[in-house]
Amino acid sequence: MIKQLIALPYEIARLPLVLVDRSLADRLPEDSVPRTSLDRALGSADKVAGALLRNTDITDRGNERATRAATLATAVRLEQEAAQSRRQARETAVAGRQEAARKRTAAQQRAVSGLEQAAAAEARGKQEARRKASKSAATKKAAADKRAATRTAAVEERQAGVETAADAKKEAARRRSKNELDDARRAKQAAGRARADAKRLGDLAEARKKARKQD
Repeated sequence: MIKQLIALPYEIARLPLVLVDRSLADRLPEDSVPRTSLDRALGSADKVAGALLRNTDITDRGNERATRAATLATAVRLEQEAAQSRRQARETAVAGRQEAARKRTAAQQRAVSGLEQAAAAEARGKQEARRKASKSAATKKAAADKRAATRTAAVEERQAGVETAADAKKEAARRRSKNELDDARRAKQAAGRARADAKRLGDLAEARKKARKQD
């Protein structure tokens, strides 16, 4: 009884904050910034007052509020990190697809240009062979044809190498995107567990409050 009388002025002083807390509880979710900030303020005030008044009930109440506010803040932070990870994963996937498409287009353009150059070189070789027709015309023409075929083979080999590199980069981008999505999923699960812990702490605090009122 004496302990309650000593604590009465403090309880009266904190009553406006309690009323604000109840008002916010009707309008805002428990993990909103105003509610978590008010929880931290009330928790800190209760801990200080409990220590000064040597009232363990007030101290315990302050510890419960502070712990719940910290847990909810952690859950909110984890959810934000998970959302950021998901955004980054989506951006990485889009960038990877765009880069792979750009490289394929560039490779195709280089291949077409190389084939055109090879065809032009072949035509020039044939024209030169016909212009210098002589006893060695057949040999020269065969040499020109062989050079053109070699150029064509080199261009085709280069095209295959470029396409293989582009496909490898696309696969690497896909794997990075999958890893980031997995990280985001794990972060979201951690946020869910943190929120569940916060709810359990809130339920425990409410049960203790009811128990104190009954006492």
